[in-house]
Amino acid sequence: MSDEILDIARGDASLARVLREFLETLAAHGSDKTREMARDVLDGASLRETATSSVYGDEIGEAFDEFWTKYQKMSPSGRNELDAAARQRLGEPE
Repeated sequence: MSDEILDIARGDASLARVLREFLETLAAHGSDKTREMARDVLDGASLRETATSSVYGDEIGEAFDEFWTKYQKMSPSGRNELDAAARQRLGEPE
């Protein structure tokens, strides 16, 4: 696990593991640009620099905007279920 990913996760090994898994998922199933970005980061490129670069920043911003729009439309119970699933994946109490 890269020191930067662990730093981004504020030293939380569980969160760093999930972040790495997320990057692996993007590398396999994302859009062309996000696959490329995730592979670069997994190969050692800086996540911070890559995510804020003009090459990938717009793509990441659009993906987040899409998520946020869907999240805001979710019912409170749907948000609670998503939150519980995230906590379970991180090994945190609900």
